[in-house]
Amino acid sequence: MAPDGAWEVAPPVVAHPAELSWRPGDTVLLATKTQDAAAALVDLATCAPPDTPVACLTNGLEAERLALRWFERVHGVYVWLPASFLSPGTVELWFTGTYGCLDPGLATGGTDDVDAALTAAFARAGFRAAPRPDVMRWKRGKLVSNVANAVEALAGPDASDSDLAHRARAEARAVFAAAGLPLPSHDEERARHHGLTLGTIAGRARGGGSTWQSLARDAGSAESDYLNGEIARLGREHGVPTPVNVGLQRAIAWAVGEGLGPGALTLAELAARVGA
Repeated sequence: MAPDGAWEVAPPVVAHPAELSWRPGDTVLLATKTQDAAAALVDLATCAPPDTPVACLTNGLEAERLALRWFERVHGVYVWLPASFLSPGTVELWFTGTYGCLDPGLATGGTDDVDAALTAAFARAGFRAAPRPDVMRWKRGKLVSNVANAVEALAGPDASDSDLAHRARAEARAVFAAAGLPLPSHDEERARHHGLTLGTIAGRARGGGSTWQSLARDAGSAESDYLNGEIARLGREHGVPTPVNVGLQRAIAWAVGEGLGPGALTLAELAARVGA
């Protein structure tokens, strides 16, 4: 479902990858939440050949590390698209015309024939796609944006531009700088996203991002451990304080544990809980 119309697909599905007949040339698209990636990869490793390419369409940086424990050919995919998944069987894509960016590249650097094939397939499906030899640099840039997901999820969409959100992003940039891990520049990101336009879907209201949606679905988990928690980990390793990201990670864990929905706190209440 998208601003340009709705369509139905009926893909063949299985309950476990062991039910598949694996063929030369198969590629796995890992599109779980990061907190679910480890279990999915263990299931894959029981039956898929170790040289099966695995492409991680995930937020954060951890899924690629997990996949490299099991598979030889691991690809990251830079994902930039506003989509909603709130009920089984229904996905809403909110960009009009072109649905977003899906840029693949080897997690260890460079590109190969799989990235070329994925780029062509993503483009045929209506996405902007280009091979990225430095795809993890781009995924780090996406993570800088994603650390504010917790603020939006707990205090509402307007909080995404709050001082608390800006401080979370500033901590992320500081730890990447301390770790010597480059990020895409603002001009690079702006050029990549230029021309992508939000539309409307009749009868539907757009909510928030992935963490907001996890709370809305009462999913029982959220990926903040691999967003804010990744920044906390790097900060501890490199001696950079990250109190906002630490507080946001713990606030989401509390909200999930309490079964709270999105927008459960005012921005002031969230700032107080974070200790900001």
